[in-house]
Amino acid sequence: MKLSNALLFLTASTVTATSIRSGSATRNLLSKARKLEENEQEQEGEYQFLSSYSVKLIGCAAGEIYKNPENGEAEYSSVIFRLCPGDDCDDSSSHGCKSGYGDYVVGINSFTEAWLEDKKENMQQDDAFNVEEYSECRQFEVDQDADEENENQQEMFYYVGPTCGEDGASIALGFFEDYTCTTTSSTTFEEISNGWTLPYSSGLVTNSCEGCAGYNDNGEWELSEMCMRLYENSGRCESGMESTGYYGPDESGCEYIQTLMPKSGTNAGAAVGWTIFALVIVGAAAFGYTKWWTKKKSMAADGVMN
Repeated sequence: MKLSNALLFLTASTVTATSIRSGSATRNLLSKARKLEENEQEQEGEYQFLSSYSVKLIGCAAGEIYKNPENGEAEYSSVIFRLCPGDDCDDSSSHGCKSGYGDYVVGINSFTEAWLEDKKENMQQDDAFNVEEYSECRQFEVDQDADEENENQQEMFYYVGPTCGEDGASIALGFFEDYTCTTTSSTTFEEISNGWTLPYSSGLVTNSCEGCAGYNDNGEWELSEMCMRLYENSGRCESGMESTGYYGPDESGCEYIQTLMPKSGTNAGAAVGWTIFALVIVGAAAFGYTKWWTKKKSMAADGVMN
């Protein structure tokens, strides 16, 4: 009887200990889940001011290295984007807006990845080419059947990734021969892909204004993940913003961002306009002086003759 009681006690103790451990583990998981949810809510609350802004791509600086503050990785080109007041953001304007905005710089991979994630449902997907894989520089697998006459092609490595457009204000996919996607390949993409053209090589990211908040599939108004990710990983110049986060405007990146700003075509056009205007004025003055001098000489000659 004593042995049976002992066994019963041990069994009960084991069950109790297991139940306690199981309950403790469940509580820990629930606690972690609650903390994660609270952190997400806190982050969304911190960035709530973004809901009144729109993102506008305004510049791309090729070869300007940006270190991602989240993972510490270097990105070999930088993107400048502007947060414009939602109602004032103009798709057709090169800078989006003229007042109430903030300017930001972020790595090209970070910008492209966030943009593609936000737009993936609206993009035309190609089963043979997953563009999301190339939101950062990735090695491209060469078609083994392509260009069989040139065996050296099969021994080389090629890379595809986002790159700045020649206009300094756009992003496209490029074909490279180095893992940083900064050295354009002397071999064309068509040569190693049986004549297939590289998708999005003429443009990947649009310059249109993208709102930072909208309705989700459940009809709920929410901040876009794209805007929060871009803001979190960016250098900032918020000196002219109408509304900012909890800690006020961040102006730590203003001087650096200003050096990366693309030159405005409007200013160049104005300079040319003023130059033409000045030449017209000078020409008119010269013409008037010549006419006056000719008339004076004619009058002098008449006086002598008389």
